[in-house]
Amino acid sequence: MLFSVLSVLFSVFLATESWPSGAPEKTCSTLKPIHGSNIGKSASESPYTLTQSHQDYKAGEKVRVDLRAPAGLPFKGLMVQAYDPKTNSPIGRFLPGKGLKTYDSCSAVTHTDKRGKRGAMLIWEAPQGTSGRVAFRGTVVKKFSEFYENLQASLDKGAASQ
Repeated sequence: MLFSVLSVLFSVFLATESWPSGAPEKTCSTLKPIHGSNIGKSASESPYTLTQSHQDYKAGEKVRVDLRAPAGLPFKGLMVQAYDPKTNSPIGRFLPGKGLKTYDSCSAVTHTDKRGKRGAMLIWEAPQGTSGRVAFRGTVVKKFSEFYENLQASLDKGAASQ
């Protein structure tokens, strides 16, 4: 009996694990946080914006990606992935930055702490020996029970005109 109770409690604990130090690499395929039975909200409901400086790249070129929060609505976590819009496959890599952890295996980046954030500036680097187009998608965690999935980066019109 005691073993059964402990097994159930342990299972509940595993089902509600969170990652204050960033999303684990195993979430690369879905970009979804493992936050118990909480269900993500759609990108159309998100108060957060994801933009990219440009979409066409040359070998080794860098693209700036910005995640922004409106005033008074900081976020706790993020997972952003670069992908080829033709093949839907991860491409390139993010450069390391303060408060960021990168996963070159799936061209993704996540947070490293659970402090509230007003924004994140990410730098993506194109693969060597190729050129093409890149897009970015991600998930933003406002709090454990509230997160927004499938955000798609739009072109930063200010950056595009510079």
